Amino acid sequence: MENRLNHERLIASLEELGKIGVGKDGQRNRLALSDGDKAARDLLCKWIKEAGLDLKIDPIGNIFGVLSGTEDGDPVIAGSHIDTVPNAGMFDGCVGVLSALEALRTIAGKKLPHRRSLAVAAWTNEEGSRFLPGVLGSSVFVGDLPLEKALAARDFSGVTAGDELARIGYAGCDTLKASAYMEFHVEQGPFLDAQKLEIGVVTGITGLSRWDVTYKGEANHAGTTPMNLRHDPLVAASKLHLAMSAAAAEKNAVFTVGHVEVSPGAVNVVPGRTFFTIDLRSQDRTVLDELHVRCEAEIRRCAREEGVDVECIPTDHSDPVSFAPGMIEKVERFAKLRGLSNRRMGSGAGHDAQVFAPRVPTAMIFVPSIGGKSHCPEELSDMNLICQGAEILTDCLLELANE
Repeated sequence: MENRLNHERLIASLEELGKIGVGKDGQRNRLALSDGDKAARDLLCKWIKEAGLDLKIDPIGNIFGVLSGTEDGDPVIAGSHIDTVPNAGMFDGCVGVLSALEALRTIAGKKLPHRRSLAVAAWTNEEGSRFLPGVLGSSVFVGDLPLEKALAARDFSGVTAGDELARIGYAGCDTLKASAYMEFHVEQGPFLDAQKLEIGVVTGITGLSRWDVTYKGEANHAGTTPMNLRHDPLVAASKLHLAMSAAAAEKNAVFTVGHVEVSPGAVNVVPGRTFFTIDLRSQDRTVLDELHVRCEAEIRRCAREEGVDVECIPTDHSDPVSFAPGMIEKVERFAKLRGLSNRRMGSGAGHDAQVFAPRVPTAMIFVPSIGGKSHCPEELSDMNLICQGAEILTDCLLELANE
């Protein structure tokens, strides 16, 4: 099949967006609704307008560029996110948004026929690094999360998402619905690169459970308090971490303690309080449910063993989802037609696509992350493969728009 897209323009767009949010320390930080995120949004909106698309922004700050079709009806939406984790790479999320934008630029510029309308989307706070839950904007869009609750979400400093949306000028009032959803993304894992495969045909997305946990013990002198008389909340957290890491490994699941705060945080003081986050994931719903129950029991067991109090707050839960067979076949077929090596696979990372899958036909396309690196500055994917993935995305969008 012939290439339709302007590959040089897509690569240049990725590189230009990738510069936004990079500080003097060289770290890329575009947490949701931060000044860096605002700058990235401003650039994306500029490109949407220049492409002749209809710019729309909804009340949770999701950004859309709509290309009208010849028939009435809800658009086929393709997109991802442009917010990042702290000290992020350049590709996560942005590949999906800018590839969808390039697809619509090309379809509009070449006047390629499409009966249904098409739209590119950039979803608010996909990462969940600043506001919980993650996939916040897309969850509001599909009706899973009430707008008021999303706007009331607070970051670690107590600032609400609603206040930040208003501050950066992205509290919109437009509305939109999707007839189908496509998301193109870097894999964020090692499978494709290790297997020397060019395209991942994604069949579904892992489920997850998350908690905020606080253990409260007794702060005391580090030199004079015997080990058998301590009530150390960090020891309880460490025991939990080891126990659940082993339990997850046995079930081919994953368990992560990603954020820890220890108080008072002095070298010569036994901690009196330990706060930490838990992220538990599995692509098997039965396994996820089993480990969810196990984790809650282990949280309390470790507290009892160390004689500490516990506060456990669930912050997020999503079941594993499967994509529509016809959508999976579509991605697979176009990958083969383009002569690209490919394989069906699940996604161990969460994506906005997971909230669409139960509602509208949904699919995802992966390209390899070199060395399996993601959520870090070393994140890297081959630009030529990104362009080929964008071509597959365009193939799928045109077929969906004309079915």
